[in-house]
Amino acid sequence: MAQKTLSVTPGQKYKFIVKSAEEAASVIRQKLGETAQVISVRQVEGEGLARFLQSPKLEIIAQVPPDDEPAPAASTPAPLQPEQTAPEPEDEPANETSQRKKAPRPRKPRAAEPKRDESDYVSETLVRAMFQNLPTGRLWTILSKAGLPSEFLTQIGERPETRHLNDQPLQTAISHFALLMRDRAPNRALPLTNRIAFFGSPGAGATTALCKQLASDVFLRGRQAFVMKLESDEPNSSEELSMFCEALGVPLLRTRAELRKVPEDSIVYFDVPGMVFTGKTMRHLQKTFDELDIPSRVLVVNAAYERQLIQDAYTRAGALGASHVVFTHVDEIPRCGKLWEFVLDDGLVPLFASTGQNIAADFDRHVIDLLVRRTLSAGDE
Repeated sequence: MAQKTLSVTPGQKYKFIVKSAEEAASVIRQKLGETAQVISVRQVEGEGLARFLQSPKLEIIAQVPPDDEPAPAASTPAPLQPEQTAPEPEDEPANETSQRKKAPRPRKPRAAEPKRDESDYVSETLVRAMFQNLPTGRLWTILSKAGLPSEFLTQIGERPETRHLNDQPLQTAISHFALLMRDRAPNRALPLTNRIAFFGSPGAGATTALCKQLASDVFLRGRQAFVMKLESDEPNSSEELSMFCEALGVPLLRTRAELRKVPEDSIVYFDVPGMVFTGKTMRHLQKTFDELDIPSRVLVVNAAYERQLIQDAYTRAGALGASHVVFTHVDEIPRCGKLWEFVLDDGLVPLFASTGQNIAADFDRHVIDLLVRRTLSAGDE
């Protein structure tokens, strides 16, 4: 059970302002305990300039279910860690510090709260499930510690085949959980075509991922390959890629005229410069992919990014018709549990996970097995 840092009164309502449902699950369980229930959820916008610069936040009203016995008065909340929002008790009675009552001062009437449209509110179904149905026990504590998101654990914990895990010895439960994850992974074999583009945001490592795949095809499979650099408004230095292609004996193309001379049965890899995916850049990239007839479009994701950034990348990649995904910088994250929901997603097929800068090695095509090893080892630390 999560340790409380706040003495609370059963039945008292507390308000939290958080950035995401995942943060809400963590903060509420920490402050109010495992039995806390969500009363309401509302999306709130920032004020003034912040409305345009910051993402909307969630206002969560939660409480601990009232006991049969009268509950003691709530004590002063313990100080919160930086960047956390203090819970605000609603309608909390004021404490009298002396026996002498002072004459009440006239209070200014509170401005009426503006009427909110239904669009201000978010769905409560998933959020409620996170707090009321989150599985408990040592196994689930280990998985949560390993970085698996609360929503994901809730969905897994509700499956009939996982409900018996807490009744098993820990090592047996961990082994069974790993097998269940392997079985749940989509069985999709989507081979790459002869035209493959690697793209991602700046710092994702798309060019390095391309080089790893290129080395595998040339060295291990003995296939003839070409590489073409795609230009855009973003700079796309070709020095390192040119040197690597020269070492492999792979031609580096720069114009579409050169591309038209490539034999049809040869593999062509397209190196896309790292870019911020705005509406303009996405339209340009989509047009380029279509004009060059590139069916295999590989999203390259920096696994060290926050979960929300990875989710945003998936959303934009879907709009671009992405077919595969490569996770880079996996060796830099102590907990890779957050990747499970993306690996198990039915949309993009995992091509490989990059675990280092060595182009001839440091990558693993068995992404599910890699996640099993790294997730459970991180959770058991």
